[in-house]
Amino acid sequence: MKKFSTKALVLTALFAAVSIILSRFLVIYITSSARISFGMIPIILTSLLLGPIAGGLAGGLADFLGATLFSPLGWYPPLAVSPILVGILPGLLKPLLLKKVNLGRIGLVVFCSEFLVSIFVTTTILSKLYGTGYLQLLTVRGPIALGVLVVNSLLVYLLYKRLVKVSL
Repeated sequence: MKKFSTKALVLTALFAAVSIILSRFLVIYITSSARISFGMIPIILTSLLLGPIAGGLAGGLADFLGATLFSPLGWYPPLAVSPILVGILPGLLKPLLLKKVNLGRIGLVVFCSEFLVSIFVTTTILSKLYGTGYLQLLTVRGPIALGVLVVNSLLVYLLYKRLVKVSL
């Protein structure tokens, strides 16, 4: 098992902190179960730059600290599965999809990690938590997740290209 360098740990914590700010303070709530947030961008970048373990750690840490410190509802462990998966999947998909980096390939990585997790995993967990039907939640969350996917893909692409150039 590869050990994390101090630089990798600091970057993971930094990306988790940025994720907390984006997902807890710069968020638009549509309903109690649907929101527009860009907090997954730093998690995806962590995974692409530092690997799936760092990405999963950043996702879990951001979810736990963000919910514990800044949510009136507190931390709900089943919902932590989503940011952890969003942190792991890009790092696993990178060798398969990002041999050549372009907007379409980054969009595919973001789709596979964020959109599919948001639609299937998070919506299922929220459905059970609120006692609401899955399809009922999906009709509200689906279009929002699709719109956020487009913006996130573009932002991840621009930031990833910039960060790779400065070689974090």
